[in-house]
Amino acid sequence: MNPVKKIITIEEHFVLGNISQRVAAFNAKQNGGATGNDAVQKELMKIVLPTLDDIEDVGEPRIKFMNESGITMQVLSYGAGSPQNITDKTLAIELCQEANNELARLIKLHPDRFSGFAILPLADANASVQELERAVKQLGLKGAMLSGTFNGRFFDEPEFLSVFSKAEELNVPLYIHPATIQKNIAEHYYQSANWLAVAGAMFASAGYGWHIDSGIAIIRFIASGIFDKLPKLQLISGHWGELVPFYLNRLDDQLSKTLTLNRKISDYYKSNIYITPSGLFSEAQLKFAISEIGADRIIYSGDYPFLIDKNTRGFLETASVSNEDKEKIAYKNAEKLLRF
Repeated sequence: MNPVKKIITIEEHFVLGNISQRVAAFNAKQNGGATGNDAVQKELMKIVLPTLDDIEDVGEPRIKFMNESGITMQVLSYGAGSPQNITDKTLAIELCQEANNELARLIKLHPDRFSGFAILPLADANASVQELERAVKQLGLKGAMLSGTFNGRFFDEPEFLSVFSKAEELNVPLYIHPATIQKNIAEHYYQSANWLAVAGAMFASAGYGWHIDSGIAIIRFIASGIFDKLPKLQLISGHWGELVPFYLNRLDDQLSKTLTLNRKISDYYKSNIYITPSGLFSEAQLKFAISEIGADRIIYSGDYPFLIDKNTRGFLETASVSNEDKEKIAYKNAEKLLRF
C-alpha cells in the first residue's frame, strides 16, 4: 500500500432540518396538500436515505467518521430537500441564502475539516448570479451544486447562461448532481409489471435512471456550445461521469457529425469536465477513467452519508495505479480547482 498525503472528498452532503421542512411544506402546498410521499416512495426512502443524525450532523460524529476513514476534508453540499427548485422566487432566495449562511458558519467551526458548495435559487437567474458571487466572495464557498433540472428544463437553456458566466468569471466550478427525474419519464422507462413498484422507483433513481439523466445534462452542455462561449468554465460530474466517459468515442463519431462545435465532444469533456467516483469504489472504473480522461480530471468523493464507507482512503491507497495519479486524485486536483 502506498499512503497518500491527504484525502479531500468533494461530494459530501448535509441538510438543515428547518429548511428542508419549509421546502416540503411549500411542495405540499403546490400539490394541493399532498406530500408526494406515497407508500412506494416511503419504502424507497427507507432504503436510500441516510439517518437524520448522519445527514444533519456537521460536527463531531461526522469528524469521527472522517478520522476513522482517513479523510482530511469534506466539501459539503446540500442534500435532499434543497430549496434550489422552489418556484416561488422570494422563498427560494430566502432559503438558499439562509442555507448558505449556515453552511459558512458550520465551516468556520472546523475550517481545516470542511469546505462547501453553495445552493442557488434557480427560479431567478439574476438572483442566482448574485447569490453565487456573495457565496464565493463573502462566505468563502468554493462554487455551487446544481441538482437535476429546474421545472423540467435542463441548465443548458439560455435563461441560465448568466449563472455559468458568473461561475467562469469567479473561477469556481459548478457540480452537476443527479436528482429525481420527471414522472412521465420514470413511468415510461423504469416501471413494469414484471417487478415490484419499489424496484421501479429505485431503477428510476439511484439504481440507474438519474445517472443517465445527469449524463445527458453534461452532453447537452457540450452540444449547446456553452464551452465555446465560456471556454474556462469547469463543471463536475459524479458517479464516474454518469456513464458519459464510456461513450466519448461514440459521441465523437456520431453526434459530432450533426453539431457545429469548434472541437470534438471528447476534447471539451477532457478540458471542461472533472469527474468523481461518488463512493463507487471500483478499481476497474478508476483505471478506465484514468485511461480515458486522465488522472488530472478526477477528484475524489465518497457521497457521505448516502454511502458510508470507512475504506474511503484505503480504496485509493491500495489501488494498482501510480503514486503520482493517487496524489492527484486524493487532493492535488481538488486543491487546484477549488484553490485551497
